[in-house]
Amino acid sequence: MTKDESATAATPGQTMNHELMRAVAALTQRLMAQAAWDDGLREDLRALAAAVLRATERLSPMVRTEPGPEAARGEEPGRTGPESSPAVEAKSAAPEALRPAPPLPELTLGRSRPAEAVGRAEPSAYVGKASTADAELPAVEARCRLKTEGVRWAATRRRRIVEGAEFRVEIAPRDREILDRAKNIDCYLWMNTPDFTVPNEPAPLEDVAGCFEAVAEAIALVRRMLPDAEANREFFEPALDLLAEAQSALRVAIDRIDGPSDPDQFRAYDWLRGVASREQIYIQRYMRIDDPADPARHSRVADRIEALDTRFQEVRQRVKSKKSQLNRLRYHAKLISEGTGGEYHWRKVAGAIDEIIGEGVPASSVEVREVLLPLLDGMPDLDELPAGFGLVLREIDRYQAGRMAPREVAAAETPTPQVAEVARLLAGRSVVLIGGSRRPEAAEALEAALGLKELVWIETREHESSDKFEPFVARPDVALVLLAIRWSSHSFSDVKRYCDQYDKPMVRLPAGYNPNQVAAQILDQCSGQLGGR
Repeated sequence: MTKDESATAATPGQTMNHELMRAVAALTQRLMAQAAWDDGLREDLRALAAAVLRATERLSPMVRTEPGPEAARGEEPGRTGPESSPAVEAKSAAPEALRPAPPLPELTLGRSRPAEAVGRAEPSAYVGKASTADAELPAVEARCRLKTEGVRWAATRRRRIVEGAEFRVEIAPRDREILDRAKNIDCYLWMNTPDFTVPNEPAPLEDVAGCFEAVAEAIALVRRMLPDAEANREFFEPALDLLAEAQSALRVAIDRIDGPSDPDQFRAYDWLRGVASREQIYIQRYMRIDDPADPARHSRVADRIEALDTRFQEVRQRVKSKKSQLNRLRYHAKLISEGTGGEYHWRKVAGAIDEIIGEGVPASSVEVREVLLPLLDGMPDLDELPAGFGLVLREIDRYQAGRMAPREVAAAETPTPQVAEVARLLAGRSVVLIGGSRRPEAAEALEAALGLKELVWIETREHESSDKFEPFVARPDVALVLLAIRWSSHSFSDVKRYCDQYDKPMVRLPAGYNPNQVAAQILDQCSGQLGGR
């Protein structure tokens, strides 16, 4: 053996020391992971550390280290009697730091827990506010995903070695790759270390991998909801329930393969405790040791996570679509209110509202009503209104009928010459108005302004037969039929058929019931027919 070889050769003692250090390191890692949630173990470790520190402190020269004459007399060291000497008194008055250390506390490391500890909350180390913050969730998710790969690689690795795979070519590169990735995200892949014994059966390992994956997916789901947890409450609480089940199943699955307590499983549990306290949410299951989840159900948990995520994404997409359509509605409404928008923009308004209603927004939506209501008096006669737009118009009509302004407000507008002309043509005659909800103030205003004998207002409802219109149109005193096309659920042809049958002119009202607007439409659409009569 050369000099260099003899210098580098390991002695049996050195080899033994190296193996001992590896064993101590592995044991330390397991103890640290276990102590993260086991309060009894953590207290034992602290007592052990304190005892080691006290045992290794340097003794002061002032502290006697050998038995004194008191011991021979059966007295306790340092106990002073009536005949104590000044030297003894001085010693008893020595500073606390120079006095002998008190007896070491009893160590309970390794003992079984007392019976009353069984059934405590899992894990019992949690006290008050959780230490795992929302900001840590992405890292926990990433480590759980990598551990999913690590567990499956452990099973594959064992199988390939049994099958005789070439280690340097098929095994070692994958080992290095996954361990390098773990190092980059500070992830301890305990399942890929020599200290972990891979089970012969693949099923328990697949349960662990599936549970790690379920925890990662559940964390990803709650992370998407966290920015607005209150608004997403419908989905956020079920997502927490799924995460609770996934992390509990993971703990049980790891225990079944004799794996260590996983810190990321604990962080998921710890975060759940914290967010439940913060958001005032009660998680009913799987948050106690005596209420474990079944690891074999990890695929069902994953399916439920996916189903909940799908529903959440659909709702979120509808919200985004609604916001986009509301912006489009407000844009075209602004152009109309400024006088620069015509029929094209009205059709854009109608289309946007129809899409909003199609997304599940109620036709009585205050947001939609507040945009549309100020524009309605200038609405043109639009053929084939979209169904959703028609529903909104009828809801606005009901809203206005329920809060109709006092009659003096309705009559406040100065009558135009057109009102006087229509009053001359219809004096003493009756008029039928079809559509919308009857408004007493509007009816009285029209009767007074147009000099009518009576305004017969026929309210309409969706899918209602048009047969009820015929007797009113056929009355001899009825000179004219008004069709409020904005509010009516019946088509032009339904009413026009009876008007033609009884030779009564029909006027379509695209806007409201203001006498000036109604008079303008009457003269524009049938002044010649009324004048001839």
